[in-house]
Amino acid sequence: MLSSIVIRKEKKGDYKDRILIVNPCLVGEFTASIPAIVDFIQRNNGKKIDIVVSAPLKVLAEKIIDVNNVYVAQSVFKRSSEVLNDQRQVLLGYEKIILLRASHGVYNFLKKVSAQNVKTGACIYARYAFHLLSSIILRRTPKQWRTVNFEMLGGAPREIPFDEMFELSIENRKNGKKIIIHTGSSWPMMYWEKENWIELLKKINALENFEFIFIGAGKDIDDYNYISANLKFKTHSVISQMNLLELVLLMRTVDYFIGVDSGPANMAHLANLRSIVIFGPGPHMYIPSDPNDIMIDKSNGRGLYQRFFLKKKGFIQMISVEEVFQAFIKLYRK
Repeated sequence: MLSSIVIRKEKKGDYKDRILIVNPCLVGEFTASIPAIVDFIQRNNGKKIDIVVSAPLKVLAEKIIDVNNVYVAQSVFKRSSEVLNDQRQVLLGYEKIILLRASHGVYNFLKKVSAQNVKTGACIYARYAFHLLSSIILRRTPKQWRTVNFEMLGGAPREIPFDEMFELSIENRKNGKKIIIHTGSSWPMMYWEKENWIELLKKINALENFEFIFIGAGKDIDDYNYISANLKFKTHSVISQMNLLELVLLMRTVDYFIGVDSGPANMAHLANLRSIVIFGPGPHMYIPSDPNDIMIDKSNGRGLYQRFFLKKKGFIQMISVEEVFQAFIKLYRK
């Protein structure tokens, strides 16, 4: 069905050695797919790889080593941040289109493109959906979304150093220990209360004079204002002030990340930033792959119901300030 949307067949010779990966999605999903995309590019050395992403991801996708053109299409979520600017790049024919994500915006985009063949992840998606369901029932940790992307792109899961993924110039670190804080979540039942953050930061600051840097989207500003007003030491906010590329660069120059399970948490993992992630209800598709990072969870993979329906006391509210503080002590003393 999807292949029938992809326009005409390209004439022989007009498409050779060009591949288009279509992956417009949210920050966390895209971040988890980057190692698999880099692996695919490395395995297809000599071919020109173009990529389609959602608008906020373009600045980061353009820095992936050996990515050629980066195009934009709207994801199925149609968030306000997905502003489609005028694109003046000329779309060419392709040897292959690999469709990792589909949306109405993708369909409109693909009407402009020609290709010899199209590969979709539909079968892998379907198997993964059943896998997630069985994982919830059996209370098992599901296969990670990072691994699924390797499967869809025909590779074997592996760790790839940051410097092999991105072509970036990182400024030298400044003196002083810095901690990125991310409190926001799109899911109400994955939200850790503001009073918890206040108590946690007080305890951490008593260890050393840390610099706390809050990140997030516009909706997180109210959290920051409340938390910072109840602290006697200075904090900083770059909420809604950085694009994703700037945020990755920041993460490469600080010491720790503490936040809820979210897109920024996935970015911290990608940037090899030591992290503590506070998880709400399952299933948990984005567990950090580095054993040095710490996951705090009370759900044991349960709680899909809680993602969609509010409860007075969810799994994330069972996580105490002291548990998160002791996790930080563990990182701090390494």
